[in-house]
Parts: sequence; C-alpha cells; structure tokens
Amino acid sequence: MEQVRADVCVVGAGFAGLAAARRLVHAGHEVVVLEARDRVGGRVWNRELPDGTVVSAGGTWLGKGQDRMFQLCRELGLDVYPQYEQGDHLLRLEGVNHRYRGVLPATGKGTLLALGLALSRLQLMTRRLPADAPWRARRARTWDARTLGQWLADPRNVPSATARTLLRSSMHLLFCADPAEVSLLGALTLARGGGGFGYYTDSRRTESHLVDGGAPELARRMAEHLGERVHLSSPVQRIADDSTCARVESDSLTVRAQRVIVATPPVLAGRIRFDPALPTACGHLLQRVVPGAIIRVHTVYPQPFWRERHLSGQTLAPHSPVPLTIDQTPRTGQPGVLSSYAFSTAALHLGRLEPAERREVWLDALAERFGPRARHPEQYLETDWSAEQWSLGGMIGHFPPGTLTNYGSALREPVGRIHWASTESATRMHGLMEGAVRSGERAAHEALTALSLGRRTVGT
Repeated sequence: MEQVRADVCVVGAGFAGLAAARRLVHAGHEVVVLEARDRVGGRVWNRELPDGTVVSAGGTWLGKGQDRMFQLCRELGLDVYPQYEQGDHLLRLEGVNHRYRGVLPATGKGTLLALGLALSRLQLMTRRLPADAPWRARRARTWDARTLGQWLADPRNVPSATARTLLRSSMHLLFCADPAEVSLLGALTLARGGGGFGYYTDSRRTESHLVDGGAPELARRMAEHLGERVHLSSPVQRIADDSTCARVESDSLTVRAQRVIVATPPVLAGRIRFDPALPTACGHLLQRVVPGAIIRVHTVYPQPFWRERHLSGQTLAPHSPVPLTIDQTPRTGQPGVLSSYAFSTAALHLGRLEPAERREVWLDALAERFGPRARHPEQYLETDWSAEQWSLGGMIGHFPPGTLTNYGSALREPVGRIHWASTESATRMHGLMEGAVRSGERAAHEALTALSLGRRTVGT
C-alpha cells in the first residue's frame, strides 16, 4: 500500500473538506484529501440526463447571508443568477389548490396569526441559545427532553389546526425527518445559526440564487485548484493517533500527518475505526446525529409550461407524498425543469415501491398541482439520498432528544490530533452549504494553530 506524508490529512471532499484543504494550502502546508466517492462534492452532485441536461441533485441554492459561498463563486469565476420567482406559488390543502404570493399563503387571518405567533415564540427561544454551546442554555435540558413534534402539536403554541399542518410540513422539509424524531433543542440550534426559523422557512432568503453550472461545479473547481492532493475512491477505514503523528488508512493509501480533519457527515465519521478509541461522548455523538430520508426527482419538459399559467413552480402540499416542488429551469429558460421532493416517512414509503409504481405516484402528485402536462416529462430522474452509500440520507443530520445536552460538548472538540468539520457542526448557517464551508475553515484554523504551537514547542 502506498504511503505518503502531509502536514494535514483531510477526510472527505465535500464543501467542508475542500474549504479546509483550500485554507491550509493557502497557508503553505502540505495537504492530502481522501474522498470515498469517485467524485468531489459530497452532498452536492451534478447528474446528467440522457439528453445531456445537467441538474444539481443535492445542495443547489444560495441565499441571503451566505457570504462565503458567494465569495467562493466570485473567486473561482462562477456566475450566480436569481431564482425564478415570477407568478403565484401554490398551496394544496384538502384537494384544493390555493394561489398566493409572498412567504405565507392566504389561508385565513386565524391561520396567519397562529403561524406568526408560533414563529415568534420559537424565535424568542432561539435567541436564548449560546451560538457555540446551545446545551448551556438555561432551559436546555427541558427543551432537549421534548421533541419538535410535541411542541408543534400543543395548541397553546400553535392555536390553529391548519397552522400546525403547515408548520409540521415545513419542519419535515427542513430536517427530512418527522418532527417527532427531532429534539426541540436540536431544532432551535439549527435556527440559531441562520437567525431564526423565519430564515429557513422563507425560500426568498434561503433559495434566492443558483450557481451557473450548479453548486457542484464550485466544488469541482475547488478540487481542481487542489490538484493531485485529492484522492478519490479512497474511503478511510482507520485513523490511528500515536505520539509522533496520525496515520490515516484508506483502501489504497496510508497518510501520515500531524493533524487530521474529519469532514464527513457525523454518521459516516462514526463508521471509521479510531485507535485509540474516541472519548465516550464523542463516539456516542457520532452515532446519534442521524440523517433524514429524502428522494428528489427532476422532471424535464420542453418548456417550463407552468410559467404560461403565471405560476412560479413553487408548491407546497402537506398531505401529498410529494409535498414540495420548485422551478429549477436553467438560466437559458429551457428546457423546463421541476425539482420535487419526498421527505421523511413519505420518502421511506415511496422508496419501498417498485420504480414504475413510484413514478406513477410521483407524476400523479405533480399533475394535481400543474395539470395533465406534468404527467408526461421528457426526462425523469430520481435521486434517493438514503440509498447513497456515502451519505445514508440527507440533507443534514438532526439531533434526537437528549443528544445535545449529553454529548453536545464533543461536537467540535478536537480529539488528540483529530479535528471535526461538517455542516452539522457549524455555528452559522447550520445545515447549509454555507455552514459546511464555515465549519471547514474553522477546523483548518484549529489545525493551523496546533501546527504552529507544535513547531514552537519543537523550536524551544
């Protein structure tokens, strides 16, 4: 087996790992990146349809406040362009399509007041969290003992059945998991990183722009600048830390390095063998930050026909197996591309169906909102992130009850020579591509500080 030396070995070539490696290389250090997949990007992925159309099948949109992603696009020569928002959105409730514009559908004053009240209460709770240590909040244990689902189900918090339906659906989308599985404290932690749930539930803020060529093209260009430092198809099996260096072992390559940055989803980091074993809190944490379930489908039509009906392409149908759609038509305006999603338990159910049956269910759901033309796409592409070996779900891992208060202190705490990066560990823009980049740069800073201290120690 080939052996190489480096100052830092980065495990994972998603945005977190690429951002970390880039920062380290700019600082003049030798870096090796080991990636399990045969591509870079991690949870962002460009897929090509038979007709040559390329679609982004993972992380896709940029939004307000995501400064590092916009800056990286500028640095690497990629244009961004606004998401198509002209026309009405659709909300489908009880078999009826309701047109609306703006953030909230016109479902009655009582529903709107209840939504506003619930989001305000969540915002007040969010503000009480220390951004870097939410488990230290005064009511942390109380909130961590409850699920987000329990909080939403309480009429004292959300005094409208329709508002509860809409909020539950939004949270299904956000976590790709049933809110009954998500700790209330864990949900507040995600919201804290973006300034509140209002940010994450407002598509005009989180999904305001697309990258020309797709967000995966940004990852590809970041990797291109790193050159031969990036080794694909090299899943890491073991990381050993002794008194002189760390040894990172993949199927084909062993890297001896002074520091290691593990930049994978926590559930995958938990599958690596560590020698010596990780501290109990760290090991348990990696097993508990679990990804949700999501299936994403791209349907391609000659033209974005929904625009003829003055529709934006954005729809929400809380009771549908395919609750969300959004227009992903390329900058040129054709072909028309709809991106649609199944999340959580609906994704698990659909995933058990035979492909032909699943396609029928999916297209029927689209036709309910867009009419019979939606049943006849020229191209149909499914991406089941739960079936991806090196993702095991998407798009982020969530914190079940009890996780943060019992094990949260290990979320970013280095273990010996090992540092941690992932969007789940970000204190800002948690759960987004922006959060992944920020977490990678934070881990790189930690490694640079440790390398500098080590050299000073040797010098004395």
